[in-house]
Amino acid sequence: MIKINQNVKNLKYDSKMTHKYERQIKDGILSITRDTEVKNFRFLEQFNIEILKIRNIDKQIKLRNMTVRELDLGKQMEEYEYQYKLNLNLNDLELENLEVLNLQYNNLENDQLQNLAKFKKLHTLNVSFNKVDLTYIHNVSSLTKLSMRECELQNIDQISSLINLQELDLSTNRNINLTPIYNIKGLINLNISDCNLCQIDQIGQLTNLEVLNLSNNKGVDLTPVCKLKSLTKLSLRHCDLKNIGQIVFLTNLEVLDISSNTINITPLSSLVGLIQLDLSMCGLTQLSALKPLINLRNLKLSFNYFINITELQYIKNITHLNLLWCNLVSIYVLRPLVNLENLNISNNKIVYLDANLNNMQKLQIFTAEKNRISDFSSIIKHKYYNNLDEKGFDISDQKIPSEEELFNANKKRHVEAPNIQLKQIKNYRKSLQMTFSNFKKQINEVMNNASQSEISSPRTLFVFFNS
Repeated sequence: MIKINQNVKNLKYDSKMTHKYERQIKDGILSITRDTEVKNFRFLEQFNIEILKIRNIDKQIKLRNMTVRELDLGKQMEEYEYQYKLNLNLNDLELENLEVLNLQYNNLENDQLQNLAKFKKLHTLNVSFNKVDLTYIHNVSSLTKLSMRECELQNIDQISSLINLQELDLSTNRNINLTPIYNIKGLINLNISDCNLCQIDQIGQLTNLEVLNLSNNKGVDLTPVCKLKSLTKLSLRHCDLKNIGQIVFLTNLEVLDISSNTINITPLSSLVGLIQLDLSMCGLTQLSALKPLINLRNLKLSFNYFINITELQYIKNITHLNLLWCNLVSIYVLRPLVNLENLNISNNKIVYLDANLNNMQKLQIFTAEKNRISDFSSIIKHKYYNNLDEKGFDISDQKIPSEEELFNANKKRHVEAPNIQLKQIKNYRKSLQMTFSNFKKQINEVMNNASQSEISSPRTLFVFFNS
């Protein structure tokens, strides 16, 4: 019988394969549990026939006679800050079937990767956040996916040897010459964000690129990018762009992030295939350019303080909408968006919900914290309320509106819904305190009604009111 330390975490086998690989499983467990190799098994996060994850290693690792295909020795950033260099010698890993290897955040140096080429089946390698270069990596010709984020790279000439690469992450390496990567014609996914780039003249040679991340390269020239007709996903966040006119040539784009750029978005009207669009922090005032985007499903507009959202009522297929910090006083125009599943209107100055959300039967996540809302009856009494995700319903930290805010809200309300009688502002504000004190009773009433019916109890609400 195999004895397994009680501190083991997440030990699994596939029962259908256990008999066939019984010897390998036993050998694998024994090799890990030897105190001289991996300390008492207590660092194990997951082990099965094909996948092994180990965290917080502080002793030398020896893994032999195992059928592992994926080995994860990487750390998270918060763990990395308190860790020493990983004690790793690749000669101690006799894993002939290894295909995926994660070594990120381990303070590794080049000499620890000398024997990397021994893994003949290795196709995915992550050495991000280590002080390593391509000295030994370029010999692993089987690689199709390589991540070397923030490795302080200076010279990447040897990368042209990796002719099978399809996905490459060189982000946050600020002193590299990209010329060698233009010879890797099979690249499909390229991340060169935060690389201090301006000129990328030859990137148009990568005609198979489908995903490109150029974020945080201020002043980058988009002219060569617009030759990449196969692009379906493009990120240009925080590039200090002034003009995106040439983007109209990228007719296959489905996902676009141009957040944190102060731009004219008129050219976007030509990109009718867009499904996901991020326009956060773009200094927008109006959205008429989005009206033709009938395929749009996910739209982020947060931190546009002077935006007019009237045109959103025409984009009826939207399922995810983020309007965080948009200085809104009303969401009445959103009533036609019946397909919404996720709506964020937090940190605005919204006073009334009325029946604005009653049409949104598909809504699962609703976030409206830090507004001026006093009456939530239109939410908690509506039949969709019980379907909301319990972790995705936040109406906390509501403030009592000032008389000026009430006046502006009533004025806009009268324009958008003239059939709703205007409130008498002073009397209404005085009544808010009573409304807040009665809100708990309102919730209890709904919960009691639900408990007496076949409907399960409503989700827990977290509501705090500040004057």
